[in-house]
Amino acid sequence: MSIFSKNTKIWFRGLLAAAITTFSTAASGAIALPTVFNFTHDGLMNILKLSIVPTATAVLGYLMKSPIPSAEIPENGQVK
Repeated sequence: MSIFSKNTKIWFRGLLAAAITTFSTAASGAIALPTVFNFTHDGLMNILKLSIVPTATAVLGYLMKSPIPSAEIPENGQVK
């Protein structure tokens, strides 16, 4: 049994997909400048800095278009 409804699970998947897709697209800039964006600590921090704004924008856009679904709790108290 799950504590989340089916609609909430679908909503979480959409939110996660928006974040992953945008982060990976923004992080692909690492290919353009391998001396700045690499797998050292400083390089990974640069990738994170490059990707955080587009990722946050996509997640907030998703939240605007698809607000958190309300829980559907039937009379017996079990979540669907």
